[in-house]
Amino acid sequence: LSKLPSSNTYSTRATSTLEDLNFVRLARGNRVNSFTMTANENEEVKMTMDLSTRTVTKLNQNENYEARGGEPTNTSLVNYDSAEELREPFFFSSGSFSIFGQQFLKVTNMQLTINNNLQEKRFIGVGNTSIQDAIPSNRMYELSFTALVTDDLLFEELFNRNENTGTDEITNGTNFATEGQIDLQFDKSDGEEINISFKNYFLESANFTIPDDKGPIT
Repeated sequence: LSKLPSSNTYSTRATSTLEDLNFVRLARGNRVNSFTMTANENEEVKMTMDLSTRTVTKLNQNENYEARGGEPTNTSLVNYDSAEELREPFFFSSGSFSIFGQQFLKVTNMQLTINNNLQEKRFIGVGNTSIQDAIPSNRMYELSFTALVTDDLLFEELFNRNENTGTDEITNGTNFATEGQIDLQFDKSDGEEINISFKNYFLESANFTIPDDKGPIT
């Protein structure tokens, strides 16, 4: 974070005068603890991450650091592309959601959470106490969505309480996913795609909301 009166505010400019205009912290050894992707109607697809950091340090006055590799503008970054469609986000309207072998219901929003369940630990007599370790445990996936009810399949699957394995069947050398697989897809006109598939899951809950105004059931 910088208030330097300069065209490049990504340098620490480590002097006693200018140091007061910078707030610099370096987070090293980052690992993803949890990841969340949300897609709500009429909005862009959004992603957030929660990171576990091994250590956070600050700079001494005589140290100089340039963030972003010293690149002052977005147009100078290595992954910048001048094509407008490549800089547009993924949108909810260009997505599809398939579960139980069919494109399911009329989905209005969905949220996918991937949790690595990292347990942050510090140990007596081992290394530097300012550095913490993170021990991973079982990774958990949770997918929730809201949709207009167009059939009773979700209700029936809740009563079945069977695990959906989603094993592939191969026909003439081509893989075809069976009914148990969940497929999420978001695409753009330039050909970019996000494809995520899940197997081996249980349907945990199905809440049917019946509105007072006699509107659609969700």
